Amino acid sequence: MVGFVWSKDAATSGFSLFNGGGIIFMILGISFSKKLADRFGKRDVFVVGLVLSTICLLAFLFFSKESVGLVFIAQLFHGFFYGLTIPLLWAMIADVADYSEMKNNRRATGIIFSAMIFGLKAGLSIGGALVAGILAFFGYNEQLTVQAENTIQGIKLSVSVFPTITFLLAASCLFFYEIDKKKEIEIEQALKKDR
Repeated sequence: MVGFVWSKDAATSGFSLFNGGGIIFMILGISFSKKLADRFGKRDVFVVGLVLSTICLLAFLFFSKESVGLVFIAQLFHGFFYGLTIPLLWAMIADVADYSEMKNNRRATGIIFSAMIFGLKAGLSIGGALVAGILAFFGYNEQLTVQAENTIQGIKLSVSVFPTITFLLAASCLFFYEIDKKKEIEIEQALKKDR
């Protein structure tokens, strides 16, 4: 048989809907990103999107196992707010390259983007290892259909508190990022004049 076959396992089907819904709302968030950034500036929209998506993640800690609807709603909102940040990250890196050119009179786009990609790859590697380590620490056993209560609490922490810490650290770092809407315009005008 060729084509899509929906899983008969409720958990698999639910997880597919959970992830799929989050991705659809993430794409929706991406579609609003440019309009908001043009109006308020990339940095400010990025910070607000990151903080709001963090609140949605933290909410997972407080949901009971019966709160399936709330879990789905939080995932949809998280996807939307996180989607706002996705294109802005790359645009902000380009702004850094422009800022560097304005300050130093030479373009450093290649080194700035390669440093970003190295950081991204390192973060994905470290993050993946941390997830495996955290699950092992809380006694996760893939052979069990029902995990121990301590393991379930560890999984809840892994999708709520631990990502919240890293998201809030990222948002707090942006307070040191000087390129706001006003600075973007200043850089753009300076580069047009120099070129």
